[in-house]
Amino acid sequence: MSDNPIKLNHPPVIIAICFIGLINAMQLTFMIFTPVSKQFGSLYPFYFSMASILSFISIAGLWWLKKWAAYLYALVLLLNQLVLWNMGLWEMSAVIMPLIILVLLWQNKDKLT
Repeated sequence: MSDNPIKLNHPPVIIAICFIGLINAMQLTFMIFTPVSKQFGSLYPFYFSMASILSFISIAGLWWLKKWAAYLYALVLLLNQLVLWNMGLWEMSAVIMPLIILVLLWQNKDKLT
């Protein structure tokens, strides 16, 4: 029996993005069931469902250091901004964290395969 512990060779920034992304994906999941999303029409709960699923998929891909996951995650972040704008709920503070994540992904794209 080997005493080798499991080694994570993930860059710390990718671990942080996955952690933040997981929190964001859970928030999107909770948005599905809020009265706020339902009062804007039936399209928004559907959108939040799809965005949540795509977020979880992209986070898993980022954890496995896949470049396609970074593009998918960036697409979901940008679409979320457009949806918030359309709902009238967009604020400048809502774009700060996604921009930071996008910049960090861009800076670390060479670590993804």
